[in-house]
Amino acid sequence: MRRLRLPLASAMVVALAIPLLAGCTQGQATSGAAATNPPPGQTSDPAAGRATGTGIMPGYEDESVLAFTPLVIDTIGHEVVPVEGSDGLDWIAYELTVLNTSPRAATLTQLETLEGDEHGAVIEKRDQARLAANTMIVGDSTTIMGGSSVIPTGRTAVIVLRDTYPSTDEVPKRIVHRLTATFAPATPEDGRLAPVYPDEVAQFGGAVVTGGRPPLVIGPPLAGANWVATNGIETEALNMHSNVVIPVGGRLNAAEEYGIDFLRIDPSIPATHVGDPSENASYLAFGEPLLAVADAKVLSVVSDRPDIAPGELPQLDSVDQATGNAVVLDLGDGVFALYAHMEQGSATVEPGDDVRRGDIIGRLGNSGNTSQAHLHFQLQRGPLMTADNVPWVVDRFVASGMISPDGERIVDAPRPGERVDEFPIGRSISDFAELER
Repeated sequence: MRRLRLPLASAMVVALAIPLLAGCTQGQATSGAAATNPPPGQTSDPAAGRATGTGIMPGYEDESVLAFTPLVIDTIGHEVVPVEGSDGLDWIAYELTVLNTSPRAATLTQLETLEGDEHGAVIEKRDQARLAANTMIVGDSTTIMGGSSVIPTGRTAVIVLRDTYPSTDEVPKRIVHRLTATFAPATPEDGRLAPVYPDEVAQFGGAVVTGGRPPLVIGPPLAGANWVATNGIETEALNMHSNVVIPVGGRLNAAEEYGIDFLRIDPSIPATHVGDPSENASYLAFGEPLLAVADAKVLSVVSDRPDIAPGELPQLDSVDQATGNAVVLDLGDGVFALYAHMEQGSATVEPGDDVRRGDIIGRLGNSGNTSQAHLHFQLQRGPLMTADNVPWVVDRFVASGMISPDGERIVDAPRPGERVDEFPIGRSISDFAELER
């Protein structure tokens, strides 16, 4: 069989001249070890996500000794909302930042997720290899696909985390993290304070509160069968959306956390094109109608940018060129829907238009930062990438299969059949209702 040709890049991945960040997590969070106690003299404030207390490090018998805590652990702030995936599991998606204030390089050796606070049970544990696969250094383009366990002095790392739970009721209301690290031996070049820093630490931080508003329920952005969700939330979280943690709006932002690249396949091959792979018209997704996912007002429309040849990433001069031809819908309540990579000249709406759910707003193309025809779709808290992503689910669709991890074949879906108010997980194949013509 021919290997399924998945997109090499999505809406915002190569758009920036600055290096991007990438990460990966694995597996299902499970209940685990007994409660873990904090270091002597240290407590934490889970709601604020900051360690508080005396600052005394473990191993000091004399509690009058003040010791540095060289890692500053925080979250990329927004609400963390559990989303039920089409696999029947509840997913949470979030990111930690870790600043190494020590004059010595830090090696991250383990990350534990604890329920509630630092006294809670360990519900997930990542060893050094798995943690490294989730971690990248801000500003270092060589780590944008993960694989970094060392944080140089003065640098910040981002750890991308995707965890699953059997049901919404089993998702902890609060979690906190215990990060273990060792530090390189002090040298004279490190400065006179370098020996004062500890050789190893186990610090708490990165508190997360889950819940809040539920995912937004929407209609499908496409019609018909055999739509593959690529670069979405998945067990192997490293992909070309989870790596888009970028500095915009004066902060780090997980710009495509719940974004999906939808491709259409011929399940009998399987492949995303039939015919000449250098022609856009050969791709099964190209020219397909795009549908309003809710009653909305059209905020912005770009429709004059050319479709590029498949496999040829364009030269981009600004961040906003990455989406190519695009429509942004204002769904109300501070939520906006982005449709990217549309066919040139295909938009059927103008700014200010009112649309109803299911209306055709344009057609799928291959414009902007894209390697083949696909729809990049996501919800966000504003019209631009400075906004937080918004979790969403489709009110009704059929889960018809999965693409195997190697991309070579179609396998059974975890829960084949009709799905209600669920999120199409990565590599899943969905059938949406036929368009009423």
